[in-house]
Amino acid sequence: MSLLFLQHECFTSVIVKLELLKYPGITPDEEYAINEFLRFVPILPLSQSIENETIAISRSTKLKLPDAIIGATAIVYGAKVVTRDSHFLECRYEKLKIWNDSNNRGSSSN
Repeated sequence: MSLLFLQHECFTSVIVKLELLKYPGITPDEEYAINEFLRFVPILPLSQSIENETIAISRSTKLKLPDAIIGATAIVYGAKVVTRDSHFLECRYEKLKIWNDSNNRGSSSN
């Protein structure tokens, strides 16, 4: 992941922050590590454009709402979703670009 940050501009959706920190069993060390990571990554707020794209994604795919918001954020900002989650990898939405280092060795799908 560190090589990714050195080679590309990275940012995240506010939904990712909420998803990472929501777990009731999170340890103080895990919470610290997540917050340290988030200090170096700009967190993008929701906007009308992201809301509109989220609606379009939700209507045409099986992605759950948080993932649709993450995907919409990437689309609006012209970025790729960096993930290993199979539901993103199986999603067929023309505008959504995925970067998955575990299966693609750094190449993008879509």
